Amino acid sequence: MKKTNIVKLIIWFIIGILCYLLMEFIIGDNVTALIKTEEKGNDRLFPFYWLMLIVGLIIVSTLSYVSWRKYKGEKDEKKNHDNDVTID
Repeated sequence: MKKTNIVKLIIWFIIGILCYLLMEFIIGDNVTALIKTEEKGNDRLFPFYWLMLIVGLIIVSTLSYVSWRKYKGEKDEKKNHDNDVTID
């Protein structure tokens, strides 16, 4: 494995741990808040809204990354195709 791949893997691992800790912090606080205020029926859906927000952001970021990679690939392919001169 190349050194850059190992560095990327470590960075993604750290980002994953930070996301897990952030979600645990957010969901943990919401669960304790729901136990204290059970008489409010609308607060029970609060963690669901956070879940929808997080999943939506993950989907948007994934689609953005994939489309950016596709754009870069098509740009590089066009540049390589323009530089490819063949004599018949």
